[in-house]
Amino acid sequence: MKKTLFILALTAVTLLSGCAAPGVVSNVTVFENLSTAEATKTYMVEATPEQSNNLEFGSYVGLLNQQLQRHGYVSVTKDPALKVSLNYGTTATVASSLQPVPFSGLYGTRHGHYFGSGWQTAVDTVFMHQMEVSISRIADNKNLYTVRTRLMSDNPELSLSMSYLMESAFQNYPGRNGTTQTVTVPLQQ
Repeated sequence: MKKTLFILALTAVTLLSGCAAPGVVSNVTVFENLSTAEATKTYMVEATPEQSNNLEFGSYVGLLNQQLQRHGYVSVTKDPALKVSLNYGTTATVASSLQPVPFSGLYGTRHGHYFGSGWQTAVDTVFMHQMEVSISRIADNKNLYTVRTRLMSDNPELSLSMSYLMESAFQNYPGRNGTTQTVTVPLQQ
């Protein structure tokens, strides 16, 4: 009976995994006050002193411009109605999980309690990549929109995750105020 249930469970997992496209999962939090549509969607990206003349920041602004323009915003260098800020970073953290202990026997190495040796705690370093975009009206400095997105990765390089963070931030734009959603972005080729 146990063997039959195991085979059924394995078959179900195999079938379900074949249906789902691989993707990067992010948590996206939105705070917005866009109840009145902005008459002018012209904007400029505001850089902090540390971000000015920074090649990494410039690259990420290119991704940001693509997303904003997809939603009808227009980048200008003179007299914009809106200012946009972009902040990002990576935090390393330690995560632990239970994993099956390998068991070497007559038929080779096996894993899991079906083959006798139990579980062990594995400790790994994981990296939380995060990004925040804010849009404010220049005339009265009123914040209209803030989106924060976060994803976990085993790779410390933020540059590998930034396009996924940006896509997930604007996938459901503008989103519902005060909510956090899980967003999956398909893997890029």
